[in-house]
Amino acid sequence: MNCDEVKSRLGELVDGELAQELRPTVEQHFAECPACRGEYEWLRSMATALAEPPDARLPAGLWDAIEERLDEAPSKAPEVIKPSPRRSWVFRLARRPLAAAAVVVLAIGVGWLVLNAPWESRAYAARIDFRPLLERADGDIAAGIRALMRAYSGERISATGAADHMKVRVHAPDALPGELRLESRYLLNMGHHHQALAFHYTKPSGDHLLLLQCPPNVEQDYGNHECLPCSVGSHDGHGVRVGKLYLMYMMSENVCVCVVSTLDEQKQLLAALDAIPIDF
Repeated sequence: MNCDEVKSRLGELVDGELAQELRPTVEQHFAECPACRGEYEWLRSMATALAEPPDARLPAGLWDAIEERLDEAPSKAPEVIKPSPRRSWVFRLARRPLAAAAVVVLAIGVGWLVLNAPWESRAYAARIDFRPLLERADGDIAAGIRALMRAYSGERISATGAADHMKVRVHAPDALPGELRLESRYLLNMGHHHQALAFHYTKPSGDHLLLLQCPPNVEQDYGNHECLPCSVGSHDGHGVRVGKLYLMYMMSENVCVCVVSTLDEQKQLLAALDAIPIDF
């Protein structure tokens, strides 16, 4: 199964309705795809929370606000949206009395918080797991990069295609100092409606440079390897060395830039990064 096929079955898996003969295939896909596995775990936690809702107090004034909204005449007929397979588990839960009550209270409560919350909401923090690449840190780096791209359903994409999917903040040129050439550009699916861009550079000596433009607040998983503070120009971040690889990331409120390199980080890497405009 590919990622789309697995995601279309997540609702059945969460509800315990997935056919037994399909379970080994889905579990094998989870072992190779952290994005799909993370989405399944998130759906399962949501289903558990809806099935066993906590005893919570509703905000004061909520029911008065609901009555006022109900008294207002709708300006037009509501749009009917057909549920997609990825959302089907919510509708199946809604058919159960206890879960239906939880869905209603949860929906009303979330709506109230969006309109009245005194704090600024934060997007769900996406996560990128570098272990498919780290497993080849002392071997075939190109194969490790391909494994990382496959883990996040990476598809090759043009510069125009990248701009059509998301705001491009890493403006990767075709060539960089030190004979580095842009070999490929990927669009990655990080789960929970998050996407990322990857730019893979190579040079005749066999060195590699991989840059990932990720959503803000992205989490990095370097396995059990210790992260150390680092900086590039005026931007502070963290880095880690594993075998031939040096991995680092820089964060701002607009973007997280992850860097994977076999270049000498004191000279070659800094020269390459200085030549890449990045909208932090």
